[in-house]
Amino acid sequence: MKRIRDDRDRPDPVIHPDSDGFWKSLERGELRLQRCTACATWRFPVSPVCHRCLSFEHAWEPVSPAGTVAAAVVVRRATGDPAWGAHAPFASGIVDLEHELRLPGRILCTCGEGLRRGASVQAVVLTSSGHPAVMAFSHACVSDND
Repeated sequence: MKRIRDDRDRPDPVIHPDSDGFWKSLERGELRLQRCTACATWRFPVSPVCHRCLSFEHAWEPVSPAGTVAAAVVVRRATGDPAWGAHAPFASGIVDLEHELRLPGRILCTCGEGLRRGASVQAVVLTSSGHPAVMAFSHACVSDND
């Protein structure tokens, strides 16, 4: 996955042992999600137990970073942690991926077209010194230097 550097301050994600595989995959530049090894159900949000068969067994399997925007909003005033103020305004949304997976995340777009329903986006890794890597989605208008 493409890496984009963003050194503005931000709160760190809460990394729970059940979601550790997701965060480690981002550090390696991959997008991996839980998949039940008993019934092959994709598990997102991540969970210690499969919602279909109740198995505790799972593997972290790769998922294509290609997706389409299902819904997007522009956050004009950050709430919660004051560090988000340096990012506002920013776009956030829900993106449809393969396997009927739907993930939330920031949407990086400078032209506005990437916020339209059905727009093609790619999952990317946002890196920042002193912070864990996080996932976002990027429209084609965003270069590595944006």
